[in-house]
Amino acid sequence: MDREDRKEKRNRIVIEDLDVVTATDAKNKFGELLHRVCYDKRPVLVEKSGRPMAVMLDYGEYLKLRRQAEENKPVNGL
Repeated sequence: MDREDRKEKRNRIVIEDLDVVTATDAKNKFGELLHRVCYDKRPVLVEKSGRPMAVMLDYGEYLKLRRQAEENKPVNGL
């Protein structure tokens, strides 16, 4: 394991409540993942070569996160 791999491993966040799939599986099973995310409300972490690349989450959850981010944003530098 080289230095960059060790650095990335240290910085990687462990998220226990996410299902993890490879990018290939996500491509091949997109409909199933979409159902899992939208109807079962289970977000999915997509990895490529063992590295986290994206998170699929329900649109309503995305909107909640956006609202929270906007509420926490400083107003006029305050």
